[in-house]
Amino acid sequence: AASDVYKRQEMNQNNYIKIDMPPGCRYMSDDNRLMNGILPLHNKFILNKTLTGCGGTSMFLNSNMAIVIISPRIQVLKEKHKQYPDSFLFHIPQCNNYGSMIKQKESELNTYLNNHHGYSPFGFQTRPAKILVTLDSSDKVVSVIESCGGTDPFLFVVDEFQCIMGDATFKGTTDMNFLVSLDNRVKRICYLSATPIPDMYLDEIPQLASIQYYKLEWDPSVIEEPTLKEVMMKTGESAEKLCSQLIKRYRENGYFEKKIVNGNIVYSREACIFLNEVKSIRNIIKQNELKPEEVTILCSESKASNLPKGFTIGGLCTDKNNPKNKTFTFCTKASFEGVDFYSDNASTYIFINAGRECQTLDIMLDIPQILGRQRLDSNPFRHDATIYYKTMPEIKSEEDFRIEQNTMISETKNSIELFKKAPSEYQNKFVKLYEERDEEKKFKTDYVDLIKENGHTTVGFNYLVMVAKWNQWHQRNFYYNNSCQLLTSIQSAVGMRPKPNEVRQFEQWFYKASQKDRLAGYADFRNQYPQHYSFIQQNPFIDCKYHEWYDKLDYQKLKNLNFQEANVERAYQEHCQLDPIRDACRQIFKVGVFYSKQEVKSILQQIYNNLGLIGKTAKATDLRQYLDIKEVQKTDDSGERKWFITLINTNPQV
Repeated sequence: AASDVYKRQEMNQNNYIKIDMPPGCRYMSDDNRLMNGILPLHNKFILNKTLTGCGGTSMFLNSNMAIVIISPRIQVLKEKHKQYPDSFLFHIPQCNNYGSMIKQKESELNTYLNNHHGYSPFGFQTRPAKILVTLDSSDKVVSVIESCGGTDPFLFVVDEFQCIMGDATFKGTTDMNFLVSLDNRVKRICYLSATPIPDMYLDEIPQLASIQYYKLEWDPSVIEEPTLKEVMMKTGESAEKLCSQLIKRYRENGYFEKKIVNGNIVYSREACIFLNEVKSIRNIIKQNELKPEEVTILCSESKASNLPKGFTIGGLCTDKNNPKNKTFTFCTKASFEGVDFYSDNASTYIFINAGRECQTLDIMLDIPQILGRQRLDSNPFRHDATIYYKTMPEIKSEEDFRIEQNTMISETKNSIELFKKAPSEYQNKFVKLYEERDEEKKFKTDYVDLIKENGHTTVGFNYLVMVAKWNQWHQRNFYYNNSCQLLTSIQSAVGMRPKPNEVRQFEQWFYKASQKDRLAGYADFRNQYPQHYSFIQQNPFIDCKYHEWYDKLDYQKLKNLNFQEANVERAYQEHCQLDPIRDACRQIFKVGVFYSKQEVKSILQQIYNNLGLIGKTAKATDLRQYLDIKEVQKTDDSGERKWFITLINTNPQV
C-alpha cells in the first residue's frame, strides 16, 4: 500500500543488477558489452545510467537496432533530430488543421518505415529505423508500426522516464495511459534515466513493479562532484529580484563568475537560469529591459503566448564544436530534462521554492538533471552552480497524510469494484460522466481514472498519480520545511566522487560567513591544508583576491595585519609595486657608485612618478626595499663628510 511506501528501503535483489563500467570509461557507447549481451534488449527493463551526459540515447540511436525514442520533452527530440538527420521526428505543432496534420505525419512515417526495412530497391541494406516521438504522440507511432508489420523488431526507449512521475500531478491521466498502453502493446522497452523514479515507488506501479532494474556503476575517476553554493532567500526576496541583481552585476563587471584554472583566470560570460515558471521569465525580461538577441528561453510550447513580444521559445545552440550562445538562457521545470547545453563558459543558477505543486522542483530527480546539463568538458564552470532556495512551514503531518491517502485508496478500490459489478449500460454512463468531469476535481478524494485497455476505455486505478502525491508530500514536508534537510538532500542527490571533507566543510562555512570573517577563515584553511589548494582555487564562489593576497603576502603577513581587508589590500598593492620599482632601480643605480641621500630620494621620486604612483613620496631609505645597499660616510667634493648610499649588488635583500 502507498502508506507503506517509505518503509521500503531497497529493491528485490532478484531484479536488481549492477553493471561495473570499465575503468576510465566515460560514455556508454565505449562499453560494447551493454548492447551485446548484458542488457536484456528483447525484454522490458529499467536502466539507471546514474550519470547525465554519458551518451545513453546516442548509444541506442547509433546501434544497428530499430529504435523508438519516447521523450516527455520535445526540445530534446528536436536536438537529437538535428544530430541524427536520418531519424524520423514525429511531431505536430499546434495548428488549426491538427487532425489532417496527424494523418499526413502518419503517412510520412509509413513511408519512412518502408524505406528503412531490410534492403532498398537498389540492393544495399538500409539503416534501421530511428523514430523520435513525444510521450503524448507515442500511441500514434505504435499504431503505424503495428500496421507495417508489428512492433517486435523495435526497442522502445522511454528516455528521461523520471518525468513521468514529475508530470503526473498535472497530466497523470495521459502518463498513466501511456504506461498501460505501451506495456500492453510492445514487448521490448527500456526505461532510461540518470535519475529514475526512486525504487521505493516502483512496486506501487504495476508496469514497473517486477521488471529487471540495471544500474551502471562508473569509475570514480571519470566523475567530478559539483561545487554548489547555496543561498537562502531572505524575506521579501524573489527570483525576479535576485536575477535583476545578477544581471546588474554582469553589466557592471562583464562576467558572471571567475576562477583560476591552471594558473589562469577564466571568466563566465553566459548564464543558464532555472526558474519555476514562465511568469518569472517574463517579469525578468521586462524589468531589466533584456532584448531578444540576449535571451534564449526553454519552456513548454503551450506557454509561448505568455512571452513578451518579440521573444520565442527555443534556439539553443546545438553545435558542440563551435558553441555560440546568447548571454541569458532561461529554463522552466518542464523543459530541461535531457537537453544538452553546449557552452565553454556558462554558469548555472537554480531557484528552488515550493510554489505551485506542479512547479516544485523534485530534489532527488530534478537537481541532478539540472547539474548535468552542461555537456562540454571545455567549460570550466560546468560543475558549478548557485542554488537559491526558500523553505516553507510543514503543511500536513505524516499521520494526517497517511490517513488521507488510505481513505483515497479505499474509495478508489470501492469505486472500481462497483463499476465491475454494474451492468454494461451503467458502466458506459459512468465512463461518459467521468470523461466530462472537471480536471480540477480529479484525484481529490480518490485515484479513479479512465484507463484504456485492449482498445476500450474502462475505470481503473491511477497508481502513477498516487505515488506522485506521496513524492510531492515527501518533498514538501521532509525537504522544503527544513533548510538543513534541504541542503543535505541536495548534496546526497548529487554526491559523486566526494571532495575531501575538510574542503566541503570549509566551502559551506565560507558561503555563510560574514564578510569580516572570511579572510581569516580562508587564510587559516590554506595554512592548515595546503594540499587542498587546487580545490578552492577552482571554486568560482571564492573571490580570486583571497588567492592573490595569500600567495603574495603569505599567512604570517596576513595575520600581522589582523586579516583586515583594507589593510591587506594596501599591503598587497605595495607588494605588487615592488617588482616594477625594483626593475627601474636596477636600470639606474650602479654597483660601486656612491649616491648622496638627496640623489637617491630624487631618483626614486622620479621612478614613482613614471610608474604612475601618484601620492607616493620617496625617501632615500626606501631603496633598501628594492636593492642590497649599505650606507657609508665619506668626504664630498666640498670637503664635508656626509652619508652616502652604495649598492652591494643589484639583487634585493633576502
